[in-house]
Amino acid sequence: MIFSGSNSAEILVIGDEVISGLIVDTNSKYLGERIYESGTGVSRITKIGDDFSIMEECVEQALQRSNWIILTGGLGITHDDITKSVLIKVFASNLHRDEKVTQMLEETFRKRNRAIPASVRSQCEVPDNCQVLYNEVGTAPGFRFERDGHILFCLPGVPHEMKHLFERYIAPELVKHSSQTFSHRILKTTGISEADLWEKVGSIDALQEKATLASLPSHLGVRIRISVIAETREKAILDEVEQSLRDRIGQYIYGKNEETLEGKVGKLLTEKSMTVATAESCTGGLIGHLLTQISGSSNYFEEGFVVYSNAAKVSRLGVDQQVLDEHGAVSEPVARLMAEGVRRVSGADIGVSVTGVSGPTGGSDKKPVGLTFIAVSSSTGTWCGKYIYTHDRIKNKERTAQTALNLVRLRLLGLLEDA
Repeated sequence: MIFSGSNSAEILVIGDEVISGLIVDTNSKYLGERIYESGTGVSRITKIGDDFSIMEECVEQALQRSNWIILTGGLGITHDDITKSVLIKVFASNLHRDEKVTQMLEETFRKRNRAIPASVRSQCEVPDNCQVLYNEVGTAPGFRFERDGHILFCLPGVPHEMKHLFERYIAPELVKHSSQTFSHRILKTTGISEADLWEKVGSIDALQEKATLASLPSHLGVRIRISVIAETREKAILDEVEQSLRDRIGQYIYGKNEETLEGKVGKLLTEKSMTVATAESCTGGLIGHLLTQISGSSNYFEEGFVVYSNAAKVSRLGVDQQVLDEHGAVSEPVARLMAEGVRRVSGADIGVSVTGVSGPTGGSDKKPVGLTFIAVSSSTGTWCGKYIYTHDRIKNKERTAQTALNLVRLRLLGLLEDA
């Protein structure tokens, strides 16, 4: 969808830490999504280091070409936080003390039983020709400037503070000036490649007449974003398109919007009054970590074993030493014995195990880096799958954990055949 004129926005992200890759810029992702939902398009996203002249130039250029500019970062109290100084020059401002900001800071530090540090008191000084965006969740206020019909919002770079001020001040103004807004729904899939997923979906011409579909792949799966123009029937349209997709690829969809795979597994275990236990080698406890991210997981997560060495597999889970000697730790027979062993030892209804070569070292011609076996054991039998992941060590571990959780989900839904 193309936007222009008053429906076009620009995002400026400030900070050496962003352009150097020391931190991941999640702010522009959030802002882009929310600005779009508010009925406005984003024409540019620019990342700028802590350089006064470059920042000044970028702000001036943005004010020439975009009606809405959202700038984030550089409002802190350290030497490299120079955004306020740049804006003072661009908008020919003078500083003055804002009593409300002062009162808010005093209250914040009173609750902490601390005096306001001298460096933090500088946050009370704000430009005299802007609207102050009062920050109830942090110490740095934001600002709203206007020049020749072009509006610039300046927000802190701390994500939760940025989101708070955007939702309170900016989103309502964008919606007010937009001719149309949009509603979205995200369907989350896993266990299938992007190409295979859309091949199963088939023709989407009829769906595209009702909504816009976007494919958002990652190493953990593919998210499908359904977007419709907000109107009285928007929920009905979203429901209709979602159901059509579920009819085609339902077994690969584990959730929507903010739902997580571990949350879905936990919900299914709770509904069926079942428990699970984990036996992990190459993931080092990641599956157990994900399962226990969910509040109430003590109702269904029995225990987890990190059995990295062969000796631990034997002593903790009762894996047969002869099988280890014959097939090696990274093998289907060992994965099966691990899943059956953890189920037996823990008394859980389901045992899930993983063993593999996460890399970058440890591989061989017969067992390359990325080779992984994942097994799920229950009262109906034991299933084991062979996978080869081709990412770095961290992503290989994440994919292994994701696949293991998805296999448990499929077992709980009766979609995983025993072998």
